[in-house]
Amino acid sequence: MLFWIAAVLGLYFAQLFIPSLFRMVQPEVGLLRYVGSRDNLPPLSSVGGRSERAVRNLAESLPFFLTTGILTIVLGRGTDFGVLGAQIFFWGRLGYLALYLAAIPWIRSIVWTAAFAGIVVMAWPLAMA
Repeated sequence: MLFWIAAVLGLYFAQLFIPSLFRMVQPEVGLLRYVGSRDNLPPLSSVGGRSERAVRNLAESLPFFLTTGILTIVLGRGTDFGVLGAQIFFWGRLGYLALYLAAIPWIRSIVWTAAFAGIVVMAWPLAMA
């Protein structure tokens, strides 16, 4: 379980930097302006905006994932079933990011739902106590 918690946190930290990369490559921004005060920056490109929304979306579900994962460790209920849920969440969130950046509807929503279901799978051993 601990590995998957670290993997999801790594994914989150990686996603934090993606909008910055899109912003820095904008011709009207560039690296020098971006490392400055960042006053009056132009809006992000479409893909950059999606990357910003994707990281916010992950941040919204991160407390539920982390709480469930940590509880399974602390309470000693870390089963293979719970680990499977953490894996589903991680791979689902990674797939969601790719699909969202590529602007692929429907499948993106299905993958998001699968990732959320991973948290439910993680919580199942806790609920069965």
